[in-house]
Amino acid sequence: MANPAEALIHIEDDRGTARQSGPGWRILVVDDDEQVHLATRLALEGMDFRGRPLTLDSCYTAWEAFEYLAGTPDIAVVLLDVVMEDERAGLDLVRRIREELRNDQVRIVLRTGQPGYAPELEVIRQYDINDYKAKTELTVTRLASSIITALRSYEQIVALDRHRRGLEQVIKASADLFSERSLNEFSAGVLIQLAAQMGMEPEGLLCAQGTVDGPVIVAAAGRFAGHIRKPLSSLGNMEIEAALLEAFSRREGFKSRGGDILYLQSGSAHPAAIYMSTPTPVDEQKRDLVRLFTINVALGFETATLFEHLRSVAFTDPLTALPNRAGFIAALDRAASGQNLVVILLDLDQFHFINARLGFQVADALLRAVGHRLVANFPEAVAISRFGGDRFALALPAPAQAELSLALLESRLEVAFETGFDVAGRHASLSATSGCTFTVTGTTGGDDGQPAGDLLVQQASLALKDAKLRARGRLIAFNLELERRNHAGLALLAEFRAALRNRELVLHYQPKLDLTTGRPVGVEALVRWQSPRHGLLMPAQFLDLAEASGLVLPMGLQVLEMAIRQRRAWRTEGLDIPVAVNVCALQVQQADFLQGIDGVLMAQEATAEGIEMEITESVFVGDDARTFDHIQGLRDRGFGVALDDFGTGYSSLSYLNRLPATTVKIDRRFVQDMNRDAKSDMLVRAIIQVAAVIDAKVVAEGVETVDQAERLRALGVPVAQGFLYSPGLPADELAIWWLKQDAPGVKD
Repeated sequence: MANPAEALIHIEDDRGTARQSGPGWRILVVDDDEQVHLATRLALEGMDFRGRPLTLDSCYTAWEAFEYLAGTPDIAVVLLDVVMEDERAGLDLVRRIREELRNDQVRIVLRTGQPGYAPELEVIRQYDINDYKAKTELTVTRLASSIITALRSYEQIVALDRHRRGLEQVIKASADLFSERSLNEFSAGVLIQLAAQMGMEPEGLLCAQGTVDGPVIVAAAGRFAGHIRKPLSSLGNMEIEAALLEAFSRREGFKSRGGDILYLQSGSAHPAAIYMSTPTPVDEQKRDLVRLFTINVALGFETATLFEHLRSVAFTDPLTALPNRAGFIAALDRAASGQNLVVILLDLDQFHFINARLGFQVADALLRAVGHRLVANFPEAVAISRFGGDRFALALPAPAQAELSLALLESRLEVAFETGFDVAGRHASLSATSGCTFTVTGTTGGDDGQPAGDLLVQQASLALKDAKLRARGRLIAFNLELERRNHAGLALLAEFRAALRNRELVLHYQPKLDLTTGRPVGVEALVRWQSPRHGLLMPAQFLDLAEASGLVLPMGLQVLEMAIRQRRAWRTEGLDIPVAVNVCALQVQQADFLQGIDGVLMAQEATAEGIEMEITESVFVGDDARTFDHIQGLRDRGFGVALDDFGTGYSSLSYLNRLPATTVKIDRRFVQDMNRDAKSDMLVRAIIQVAAVIDAKVVAEGVETVDQAERLRALGVPVAQGFLYSPGLPADELAIWWLKQDAPGVKD
């Protein structure tokens, strides 16, 4: 069915009008972009209305437009940019036109290239704005339609102003209808207001629109209101049905035995017809009122339809057609006070690898399949939602004994995923990690007034987070200890923000040794937090918080700065110690990553000489071109690039072939299992061979025993680090250790 708004924009009452001489319709274009003025002139060139041409005037600021309108009272339409001198310039000009100039006749069409500055409905209602369009949607046809609609409104207002007592009520009625968010309610409201103008009962008015499947009722009131969006044939009133069908057939309005029919047409859109049950003929004055009212409510129909679309978008996930997070929480708010519920949040395990390797189209099809599977396996669900990414949510009726149902729920989730998924000619096996929380009847929200839905999702999220940390593939239930830890984490996060400002981070340095000579060849910088309240904290105690909050980005630059300063300090002491600095995936993937690095180098008046960046394999998930460009940018600046924890993440020869790595680090898990696990030993040898192919050095990390060191030496690994040699040391202790270890004759 076509948009009902489009069918009510243009009234068939001026076709065939000969072009007249005389003054044209004055249109004022107010925009700070010269190209907009030019494009508008080209779009409206040669256009006329009722035989009179359109004349365009131009202003480039809101102040200039106000002065122009103050001295030019016969402007019919203002095409007004919302954002000019500032973000409210257009709306402020509207207010001044209506309040200071008291000009209620000029029609105002708002246009913007920045939809984020769309006016509130209260502003549209209060200042009688005729239309609002984004510049990107204003095709020549839509611009012309908006202009014609505005001119019709202007013409009628000028003709009837101060002569028709009902005029002010019509305008107000049209404005009031902007508050109706439902198309059904709006449609009924339109006819109720129109009936008041015509002096008849609302049941005496009805609007139908022609479609390819036959006429459909789009506006009705009173006893007919329940038929909105149903076929005209469902009305059960042969007289009205026959009259409207005849109007569609004749393509014109006429006086029927039971009333008047007004026929409406908008270009190529489906036509519409209004049935008015009037015992006496409708005089021209009332016909003018009907026409004027119809013109003014055309935008209202479009707005109401837009609201319904926006409501659907706001509460529905477009990929799966399931409720989104907002829709899910709204369902919880409705249901949580009336029944016991269990709310489950689940994340698909390792889904990012599927996305990276099979492509987003297969991944999207897989997400849809997961949604369908959940709907099929949990038919009793109050709501099933996709929150976004690979996270889904379920709200299910819960038994009275929550503890007994946890195992059953976990079993049902396992069953839902056990058969795998066949999509796009591929088979994918999936598992899910889940968190849940149980409610009791009467739940109304938190003590601070937090809505029940928000509270339940928050609790389930904490349980999911705990499951992902310690029980992958399992279902974990919320408990108060999780909440306590979360509050503690939030408090620690606030302290960490202050720690960055107060420069409480310190670096310890773990040495790397040449396995042949036993002499040190470099160090890895390891960040610590010297907290005034908690003492020295290891990365495991704060790094997750830093990454989740985005604070890892400024932290990374601060660590690089400290490493550069420390290397300079050692050199003044006669120690030339290369330093490796860890860089997380989130840092490398930032658009301004290299600009941040350059800022540190410039501030320190330093070069990248002697500094190596250690990057984990997870940064390459998704094969993002930006990531490779950034790593190449590091090499171009003189940094070394070490591939950390090699073999534990997204190992792929395709990215190794493109990666300008200078070092490959063997992960500690392979090193520690090497002497008791033949597979680990083979993997270490394979990593050494891969490194040789890409001309990269090899460093083994996590060396803790002499046997491990001997095996690595036998395999040809040149450099190692680990507790066998030294833990991470503060800078001054590292210098003493270095001098002692680097002395002639000292060997591992």
